[in-house]
Amino acid sequence: MKSCITFILFFLFIPALLFPQDKIELKRSDKLTGRTEDGKSVREATGNVYIVHGRVQAYCNTAVQYLDENRIELRGDVKILQDTLSLYTSKAIYYGNDSRAFCEGGVTLKDPNATVRADGGVYFFGEAKAVFKGNVIIINPAYRITSDELTYLRGTEDSFARSNVVVTTDSAVIKAENIDFFKRAGKTFAWNKVSIQSDSSTIYSDTLTDYSFEKKSIASGNVIILNSTNRIVITGNYAENYEREKYSFIKGNSKLEQVTDLSEGEKDTLLIYSSILETYRTKPERYIAKEKVEIIRGTFLAKSDTAVFAKTTDDNAEQVSLFFKAIVWQDNLQLTGDSIYAGITGRKLSYVYSKKNDALSGSVNSFLLVENENTVFPDRFDQMTGRDIKIVFENDTIKFVNIIKNSQSIYFLYEEKKGNGVNVVDGENMLVSFGENQKVSKIRIDKNPKGQYIPETQITSVQLTLPGFNPRKDKPVRK
Repeated sequence: MKSCITFILFFLFIPALLFPQDKIELKRSDKLTGRTEDGKSVREATGNVYIVHGRVQAYCNTAVQYLDENRIELRGDVKILQDTLSLYTSKAIYYGNDSRAFCEGGVTLKDPNATVRADGGVYFFGEAKAVFKGNVIIINPAYRITSDELTYLRGTEDSFARSNVVVTTDSAVIKAENIDFFKRAGKTFAWNKVSIQSDSSTIYSDTLTDYSFEKKSIASGNVIILNSTNRIVITGNYAENYEREKYSFIKGNSKLEQVTDLSEGEKDTLLIYSSILETYRTKPERYIAKEKVEIIRGTFLAKSDTAVFAKTTDDNAEQVSLFFKAIVWQDNLQLTGDSIYAGITGRKLSYVYSKKNDALSGSVNSFLLVENENTVFPDRFDQMTGRDIKIVFENDTIKFVNIIKNSQSIYFLYEEKKGNGVNVVDGENMLVSFGENQKVSKIRIDKNPKGQYIPETQITSVQLTLPGFNPRKDKPVRK
């Protein structure tokens, strides 16, 4: 029997243990009246009202106190204080049983760490928590947050904002529909329509985690990195940005696109596709693409396992470096090799240099194919191969080709669009000069020159391809 009574009494006292039942005390007013509403005692105070509830103090012009409910309505120049907290509003309902104030008609919260303003909201004095709604703004010397809704925890200075959220710090501006801001940890987590703008770039994504102390951001889902200074847009599935180092990488179907306005409304577009793309924004800028790399710039097309696209100290010049299974197309030209380097000046190709790397497993000689423009002989390709090949361009046409070591070439002759045999030439270090209409005009060989002309009537008696001959049709296309 004693155990049963103890059990019942314990549950009867649980509400008192969880929610202190201190009564709201009306300490002062100019005028005080009392009445009964629905059988409950009500007091109305007017003028210089002062109330106390534990450590909470409140001042206002008028107050209506519901004694049985331990609730009081405050109106006119309402000020509620608790230790270092100040709460200002035009109308509030204070509930003594759970120490909370519901504010209407505009509310301002001030403490040593921040000032929060909103159209209205609730403050929980026991939890030191504010839940505000409508045109919310929180201001701190180190940051500012605006949103439609905000939960602010005074003890930790953490903020949880929802709808039209903007977080502004000394290093970035973050926008999203939802943001959790952890000030002391220097961490911000945002999701849904996210963007972060820093010194040199803007990142858009589905989710974002920003580390303000490290000036580092991690974005995922439909990532877009925009560099407004050079009009470069990079997209992918996942990205990390290090603002202090001016470095970022993006992976998962990554793409770089740069559009440059030319004269008379024309545009020059650079496209780089890859699995991973690294960007270095320190001058001169460079971009490193890895895995399944494809490059498109006008008629210049390229593929490789790794590529480096770099600006130079000359703002008018750029360099492209391709490594491992490298291939370049330019109009009807195809060049393959272990590594290929290309120079672009004034948005025009100035040179392409293919180099053999003996230390590379499966290393191959450089190989140049020139597709025949004569549609009567579509299977005839001018060919050049050697250890290294350098092609120099002038006004988008080939000026000369330098074939270094183990040089071999095959080029076909035509007369009035009719076949006129083939020349087969080999030796050490070959220089092939081109004249008008991209025709071979002169060949110079430094050592051991050998040459053979095969007339058209005997052309089927010789091998018409060099070792490594492989016309490729898998040119990059815009995706």
